[in-house]
Amino acid sequence: MGIILLIPLSTSWGMAPLEEEIETLDTIEITGTVIEQQERTLDFPLPHIQPVAHLNPRKNLPLPTLQLHKSIATPLPLMLDQTAQTGNIYTPVKPLKAERPLYPRRAREQGWQGRVIVHLKVLANGTVESATIQKSSGHQLLDDNAVKSARQWTFEPAKNGGFPVATAVNIPIQFDLVE
Repeated sequence: MGIILLIPLSTSWGMAPLEEEIETLDTIEITGTVIEQQERTLDFPLPHIQPVAHLNPRKNLPLPTLQLHKSIATPLPLMLDQTAQTGNIYTPVKPLKAERPLYPRRAREQGWQGRVIVHLKVLANGTVESATIQKSSGHQLLDDNAVKSARQWTFEPAKNGGFPVATAVNIPIQFDLVE
């Protein structure tokens, strides 16, 4: 007696995943007061630097060794409950611990303001896997501060049909100065 395996023709195995819309959470407002820039005197001795004789790096560094590893089989794609999208059972991600970024003193002294959009990849356990700049404020200091803060956040994960799933979300952070 043989076993017959029926595979429907409409499966998406081997096809590129469909792009999904990325959710954008509410804007986080960060306000600060303008600070007059003041002269600062630094009272410490300058370091004494001695030139180092030129060394041949090839002579001092060991050659790298090549190690071959077995390839790891890629797991099958995770099949999600398809009725979740049609039955309105999809629950979006919600911030649990989201500490506001500080408004850097130097940015307030320079009068820098702007809106940063941080793109977060949130794992199924609610932790942030990665945080990157989706749209810059135009000031590296504000962007870096927003990303550094966002990496520390925790979320209630998104759910598809009651099951926690990894998701991506954009978070706008607005830095404004008040007089």
